[in-house]
Amino acid sequence: MNSSRVWRKHKTSIVFCTLIGTSLLYSSGDIQRNMGAISDIKQSIAQNSKQQSLLEQQFEFEKEQAIIADARYKTGCLPIVATVYPHKYVTIVQGKVILDRITLNPLPFGTVVCDANGNTGVIGDEGKVEAIAFTGNRDLVATRLKRFRGGTYSQPIDEGAK
Repeated sequence: MNSSRVWRKHKTSIVFCTLIGTSLLYSSGDIQRNMGAISDIKQSIAQNSKQQSLLEQQFEFEKEQAIIADARYKTGCLPIVATVYPHKYVTIVQGKVILDRITLNPLPFGTVVCDANGNTGVIGDEGKVEAIAFTGNRDLVATRLKRFRGGTYSQPIDEGAK
């Protein structure tokens, strides 16, 4: 009698609980797949967020480099020309030795050099280029290089491949 009384009093709750339990039992695979999909989405969001953060850091670094390179072009960097073709500008490269055209000695420590691509650097130990910074300000680069047209005889040279 006790069980029939419980049934009469709580039959709606018992039916709903049974239906919910059965539904959960049959849909547990879907629930697990959905949880896996949510986990994948969270991982993708975290990866995208990390990538965005790296891009923002790189952009800030580029802006800081551009400020330095702009200042170097404005204050008078020395454009570098090729040994073989003294009327052609060459790209400066980290660690490359830059020589005085006349004496063929390395440029003095602290000399600021630049190229036609927007790269600037400072001569470090043993005449090697260090601390390279880039600017995308083509007008500033062109203004600086225009000043040296025809005067390549005095410009420092890249010693070429050795």
